[in-house]
Amino acid sequence: MERRAAYRDSLYRLAQIGDTHGMQLVRIAESAGGNRYDAQAVEFTADGTTALAEQRTFQVTNLAEDPASGGALSAGAETVALDVEGRWVVFLQQAQVGAGCFPAKVLSAMGGATYSVIEQSITSEDEFQNAAGATAVSAKNLAESTLGSGTAVDVGTIVLVAMLGSGATAKYVFDHPVYAKYLD
Repeated sequence: MERRAAYRDSLYRLAQIGDTHGMQLVRIAESAGGNRYDAQAVEFTADGTTALAEQRTFQVTNLAEDPASGGALSAGAETVALDVEGRWVVFLQQAQVGAGCFPAKVLSAMGGATYSVIEQSITSEDEFQNAAGATAVSAKNLAESTLGSGTAVDVGTIVLVAMLGSGATAKYVFDHPVYAKYLD
């Protein structure tokens, strides 16, 4: 089971190898194979958002990825590109595994304080929906694991899930006060 992680941009690494003269803000358009991407220049608008600065598309190389990779960056990701000897480079990598949390909806109880959950994203109307490309994972409720037998979290409950570890050894946990709903 693999979960898409957010990206973080290491601007300080770019600043170490160049000055601001050959830098520009870019938006990834699509993968061009390996660690290369088609990108477009963007600029800040008066309200602080970004908009395309021009229609021209050019290629950037992501130094944070292996050239043999299949291209992990999503279209729409924005970063700073640096001109190095006529070649535009970026350094955009996935956040460290286990360093973050994500909202998830409880799909079903599996017993033993374990639940099937699916990652959620927030719509423009502030509603939760299944995140694009998300698949169900098993997550352990830490509060419930010490208070008694399972199935106390209702299906449909939104919880904040943390991923511990990486790869095949990754474990998902959340801490939801399961018996608080019975204190009315």
